[in-house]
Amino acid sequence: METFPAQPDEGYSEDPLNATSQAAHNAPLSEMPDWLTAQLPRMPLPLKKKLAKAILDALPTSAIAEIVESLSPRLYIDFIQYLPPEVCLKILDHLDPSSLINVARSCRAWHTLALDKRLWRRLYHLEGWSAMPEEIQYWQDRVNKTHLQNLERARPRPVEQSSSRKRPISDESDVDCEMMDADRPAKQHDQGSIFKNPSWSFGSTDPNPGFVTDRPSPDSGDIAMGDSKGKGVGLAPELPLNPSGPFLEGQGVLDALESLPPPDSGTLAPSTLWNWESRDERYVVNWKYLYTMRRRLEANWELGRYTNFQFPHPNHPEEGHSECVYSLQFTRDYLVSGSRDRTLRVWSMHTRRLQYPPLRAHTGSVLCLQFDPDPEEDLIVSGSSDSDVILWKFSTGKIIQRLYNAHRESVLNVKFDKRILVTCSKDRTVKIFNRRPLRYGDLGYPEEKVNPVPIHLKGYGYEPNLAHELPVIEPYTMIGTLYGHGAAVNAVQICGREVVSASGDKAIKVWDWPRQRCTRTILGHLKGIACVQYDGRRIVSGSSDNEVKVFDSSTSLEVASLRAHTNLVRTVQAGFGDLPDSQEEDREAARLVDDQYFRALRRGEVSDEGRTPAHSSRRGNAGSSRPEDITAYGANLPPGGGGGRYARIVSGSYDQSIVIWRRDKEGRWKDMHHLQQEKAATAAQRQTASRNLPPPVRQPSGGPPPPPPVPFAPLTSEAAQAIIDAAVPRGTAALDEVLAMHPAILMHAGHVQAAIDRVSSPHTRNQLRQRVHVALERFNGQLAGHLPGPIVPSAPSAAAVHPAPAPGPVASGVLPHPPHAHASSQAQVPTAEAASTSQNAQSQPQNIPANPQPAVPIAPPELPGNPQALPGNAQNGPPFAQLATAPPAQHHPHIMENSPARIFKLQFDARRIVCCCQTHVIVGWDFCAGDVELEAASRFFATIT
Repeated sequence: METFPAQPDEGYSEDPLNATSQAAHNAPLSEMPDWLTAQLPRMPLPLKKKLAKAILDALPTSAIAEIVESLSPRLYIDFIQYLPPEVCLKILDHLDPSSLINVARSCRAWHTLALDKRLWRRLYHLEGWSAMPEEIQYWQDRVNKTHLQNLERARPRPVEQSSSRKRPISDESDVDCEMMDADRPAKQHDQGSIFKNPSWSFGSTDPNPGFVTDRPSPDSGDIAMGDSKGKGVGLAPELPLNPSGPFLEGQGVLDALESLPPPDSGTLAPSTLWNWESRDERYVVNWKYLYTMRRRLEANWELGRYTNFQFPHPNHPEEGHSECVYSLQFTRDYLVSGSRDRTLRVWSMHTRRLQYPPLRAHTGSVLCLQFDPDPEEDLIVSGSSDSDVILWKFSTGKIIQRLYNAHRESVLNVKFDKRILVTCSKDRTVKIFNRRPLRYGDLGYPEEKVNPVPIHLKGYGYEPNLAHELPVIEPYTMIGTLYGHGAAVNAVQICGREVVSASGDKAIKVWDWPRQRCTRTILGHLKGIACVQYDGRRIVSGSSDNEVKVFDSSTSLEVASLRAHTNLVRTVQAGFGDLPDSQEEDREAARLVDDQYFRALRRGEVSDEGRTPAHSSRRGNAGSSRPEDITAYGANLPPGGGGGRYARIVSGSYDQSIVIWRRDKEGRWKDMHHLQQEKAATAAQRQTASRNLPPPVRQPSGGPPPPPPVPFAPLTSEAAQAIIDAAVPRGTAALDEVLAMHPAILMHAGHVQAAIDRVSSPHTRNQLRQRVHVALERFNGQLAGHLPGPIVPSAPSAAAVHPAPAPGPVASGVLPHPPHAHASSQAQVPTAEAASTSQNAQSQPQNIPANPQPAVPIAPPELPGNPQALPGNAQNGPPFAQLATAPPAQHHPHIMENSPARIFKLQFDARRIVCCCQTHVIVGWDFCAGDVELEAASRFFATIT
């Protein structure tokens, strides 16, 4: 019998001292399998793997292949074939997006189930995102209607045949039958063990016939969830979205919205916005595609990738406000703005044009507004420095009702929901108006309408119904006034039964409006509060102390303090992206942070000096959970305020900047991006100008030579620079005069821009660029008949040739406004800075155009100097003087010559930020960044709240 050779005894051994090990050395080979089977359960896993590898190394390849084939059912379990689709979806429901994509890549059957709309809809909402179901339903109906129309057009028309040549059709031949190959066997479902080799193995391309689900349009290109690159296409030309509606949409966006994959495609076509659902024979929205597009949009927010736009459209400046814009609100289709020029204007978000003429009824500045375009509401509410509140019909612009003297002073903010309208004012009060008729028993019915003294009388079987006995309160009757603030109430918010108000007295108050009682007072800011937002759990506020703070509403504790602005924070909006049922998770996270802080306190790692449960005198915490950064404990929200990974706060300040706040990996709020209104307006003008440039004129070969360029006498470089350096610092009036006398300085555009950039005031720089742009446009227009392309003057001649003025108006006109004298309460802004601006308004120069176009001029290149006579002087005549004359200036007293363009109001949704400031131009940032597919999908994205 063959045995294992015994090891020589050398006086040292590492073998375990047990009988079993010694027996293994002396065991015969025939008994080795039994011994190994008995020892395997007690072997450690690394030893088992080493032993298996050693055995496999000693086997031939054919034997290894047999072993692998026998193990294949255990390694690759096709549970999708053996389990019902509902159970499979429950299993796949536990996967993250990347794992689900890997499942979809496995095979055709797994791909079909892994792209089920229910899985991706759930993943979409688990990111803290929400969708717009009404918009989705509208476009699903529209694309299915288009599909049916296409089928109807593609259906062949019946060919008329003579009765003698008609083929008889039997009843049996008229029955629809399923076509199948004669040699194709019927599929049988293997009912064996799940670990046995099934008839349909992993990797098969034959789809599983055991269930019916959506037939998606799968892809290979959009599987990468981190794809954030846009298509890089520009804005498409505007075409009607709905021929019967007032909107326009880019043709590329329409194509992306209505692009349909083949209904019965058997191939893996590129993913589109719509999937064909074979069960219902209709198209449904592709939730995986929406998830991918939303990830791309969020990546644009993260990277600061956007395009700019403005209101009014740069090609129609006459539609804009004539003075600064104090308030705005926008939806997917509309924007409404209110201005110091006493008007409201309703714009189309798609065309950036007015929907109808401006709304004129206020006798003071329009300081606040809110609107709802829903046909059931169809309402605009505006408040003004004239102390009135006006209700307008949104669809027509007609006045529904005017609440005269709603307050004793300027109305600073208005908010409404389905039940009430809330207003606040400089008179330190908050007033509540009912929006529906109120009967006794309705929420908010005033208690004073009921006799407070009970009268007990025998009813003798009759109980009076007080709802019929007491008077009905008509809509928009003041049903309550909230007193308690010691200064102007600058902002209000409504959430359920609660109203939150922010005041210049540094306090935020939470009111139970049906009972008209203050339930909580929140202190935390060091100066007056200008803006507030409330979502039921958090209060976000901005103040004159230059900070944005987040408070836990239930405990009044500060959970975040954000500091990056250098001036008053005038406007703020926050979206925390709470996940479903996240309230308990946030409370548990806050408790764990408190426990960690108290453990560090007991160990002496931190000091409790300066910390109190109500307020901390230390510098605010931006959201860090480290014990040394904790400033208050006992909150129901973790530091930072909780929320999802895509939470954001956007704030606007009098320091001319808009800050986008995002969380870092440690949960602290960071100022990720700083946006400038002036730069956005310039970029919007530049983009529009680049699209409006005519194509270059190409001379066909063999044709007549192009006309010679127009010669003229430019300035020498030294003389032009001296004139520019002397005129630009003196302001727009001096620049207008120089452009009229010496238009040749336009040939030195580089030096003009450098001189303008040295001006300290950004608003003045903007005005100077506008004047140069207007003069250059006229200059190019006059020479358009002589030069085929860009202006390239030739060497001057003794007799300079001057073109004749172009026919038509020199500049676009503006809508006339009646002159008005501003009252002492005019343009009341809830800050001291705005008041000082109003006081000094009348002393400012009146040289600011009503509708300038702030764009970087497209100037011709500089030319070498020439000592010849200058065009436009006494020798050469006046044409250039007419050419360079700026449009007539209008009274714009509220903007000081060197005052900054303060941000007054901003709003963001899923794809845009829009803001108004101390200019008449409204600017925006579009984070779709020109991606047409992203623009189409973004119609279904709701704002992060």
